[in-house]
Amino acid sequence: MNKILTFSRHPKVLQVLVLLFVVGLLTSLSLGIIPINNSYNKADKNSLCILSEGKCELSLTEGTMTVSIAGQLLTEEQLDIAVTLPDNLTITSARIEGINMYMGVIPVVLKQQGNNEWAGWFMLGSCSEPQMQWQLLIQLNGYAAPVSVRFTTTQK
Repeated sequence: MNKILTFSRHPKVLQVLVLLFVVGLLTSLSLGIIPINNSYNKADKNSLCILSEGKCELSLTEGTMTVSIAGQLLTEEQLDIAVTLPDNLTITSARIEGINMYMGVIPVVLKQQGNNEWAGWFMLGSCSEPQMQWQLLIQLNGYAAPVSVRFTTTQK
């Protein structure tokens, strides 16, 4: 009287299990429980900086890079940014992207103020997330990948 459950005798059981697995996997990916291997997760530890208290310092081969954003990080308001680079480095481009929600690409125009000083401004859009994670990607001359500066905004 030993009844063994085999999938060949019960193909519906196999179909239900596969369906449950696929639904669970897709749900985990969409909620961020399982990280998708994308550009946000490939940041080299030497090119990632977490902005806290308005300032971030990053050690590069050429020296220290400093990024500062004046004032409180608020959406829908102008935010001024200053970047100090080591000698012989220049910024070729800069942009901001949302991490936990796609918000498009926000260009950041940085103008050279002195030998190693750059300044500019940007404005972040508002979204439905109570806390939004962002990354400022700064492309430096001679660097294959951009330097990533991450920060968080909270809704007012």
